[in-house]
Amino acid sequence: MGKSLFYRWFQYIVGPVGLAVCCGCGQNEGAPAQQSSGFVQLVAWAPPEPTPAPPRPRLTRSPVAPAVTEEFTGESPAEQTVKANGKKVGHPAKPHQEQQEELAPLFVGWEKPQAILVLTGEQNGYIEPCGCAGLENMKGGLGRRHHLLTELQGKGWPLAAFDVGGQIHRTGPQSEVKFTSTVSALQTMQYSGVALGAKDLKLPTGDLVSLAADPKSAFVSANVGLFGLDSGLTPKFRVIKVGQRKIGVTSILGLEYQKQLNSTDLEFADPAKALREVLPKLKQQADFLILLSHATQAESEALAKAFPDFQAVVTADSKPVQPAEAKRIGETYFLEVGQKSMHVTVLGLFDDAQQPVRYQRVPLDRRYQVTASMKQMMTEYQEHLRLRGFDGLGLKPLPVSGGRKFVGSQACADCHTKANEIWKATPHAHAIDTLVKLEPARHFDPECLSCHVVGWRPQQFDILASGYLSLEKTPHLVGVGCESCHGPGSAHVAAENGDVDVTQDQLLKLRSQMILTYEQAERHCLQCHDLDNSPSFNFKNYWPHVEHKGKD
Repeated sequence: MGKSLFYRWFQYIVGPVGLAVCCGCGQNEGAPAQQSSGFVQLVAWAPPEPTPAPPRPRLTRSPVAPAVTEEFTGESPAEQTVKANGKKVGHPAKPHQEQQEELAPLFVGWEKPQAILVLTGEQNGYIEPCGCAGLENMKGGLGRRHHLLTELQGKGWPLAAFDVGGQIHRTGPQSEVKFTSTVSALQTMQYSGVALGAKDLKLPTGDLVSLAADPKSAFVSANVGLFGLDSGLTPKFRVIKVGQRKIGVTSILGLEYQKQLNSTDLEFADPAKALREVLPKLKQQADFLILLSHATQAESEALAKAFPDFQAVVTADSKPVQPAEAKRIGETYFLEVGQKSMHVTVLGLFDDAQQPVRYQRVPLDRRYQVTASMKQMMTEYQEHLRLRGFDGLGLKPLPVSGGRKFVGSQACADCHTKANEIWKATPHAHAIDTLVKLEPARHFDPECLSCHVVGWRPQQFDILASGYLSLEKTPHLVGVGCESCHGPGSAHVAAENGDVDVTQDQLLKLRSQMILTYEQAERHCLQCHDLDNSPSFNFKNYWPHVEHKGKD
């Protein structure tokens, strides 16, 4: 066999911990522009657009996790362990081998406030950080957010949490399960007000009603009606007593986002008209007013100017990371929440004439851990995915043009012995172990599997025909194998083994189709090692660990 077949290879995919966008989602949902969606130089076999999924079963809401006494102990954040009702369920955060940025102190000079307002939103499916490159280098996740809230409450600070909406990024059965799990998590964290985001409203209306109509879910909207604006399924505003303060909150869906929705089950009102109706009632009952504006920044700014009685306007359409300092529009605090909930915005209300309101951007970094309640939520979420299976999640193997099939790395090893030895020494060969050994395991999660097995499209979370199905059905396709980069090898293997009659030119063409250039290899790596999954990934630094050009 010639030396050219396995010209380039992937790089480091797994670390000691990994959740592979299982978060999802999050992580992969915001891929850098330079990433490609198919196997480079093998576009001839790229699958067609997915066919419509079969009808999806109606969601059943997971029960809210039972009350758990969260306890955090340890001399420093890196040494803390998590306990639930006195039983250890977590582990100390482990220092990463690479140099870590110093964590900036938070809430400096904050004595006990009258009230703390925690503001989140635009989670975009990112319910937990991936972890493949080490959780200590990543931010975000519902588990860490719960730790923050628990820590603030532990200080004796009166607290209320609000969310501007945008819990999911994609549509489909997995996103429906994820939305249900997120709502359950927000209930556990005792959120006091949650807006309905545009992508949230693309979910089946029946599922939305079963969740949003539950008062514990804290959904609120001045201008969105499920089965009509006057259906009463969600309140138009809420008033919450936080310490000695009364916080009034309402939300709107902006006109631009309304245009994205086309459902006869939803009714919308003009945001300004709706606010003129609810604002007098809010002013009568509350002393600090918050508008959760799921709208473009331009719309949100216009509303902040038109309704200066709101002391805080929280907008969607955020930058990836919200500003370090609060923006003011007149006397109104105009606040962003960032994207993928990697940071949390916190307002502190004080009995201080000089500084009655203080602002803090909080990164959900390694100083926070996953609480027992959120770990239980993730266990239930993964169990939902396992029980549904790929069919129940609307995933069907997509055809590959030309009828090529995935044959597994062992079929390549017989000829490419040196390249195989290099591959076996990399974490790629054992990528599936990262998911299997997690607690809970993530190897039933398509958003995780797509970067840990052969025969999936990472950014789309699609199964390709003859790709990985399960540990039992396709054990030869576990891990990130040869075909993860080079494409399905059945035609090449058959020609080399003499199973089919080909001319010398045809043989050389099949070989050339399996070759990747350095630039193509880099694009492949970035499909999984993107900013979400591997924030510190540097292709040039990692490439020498897996390179096998000319090793056959």
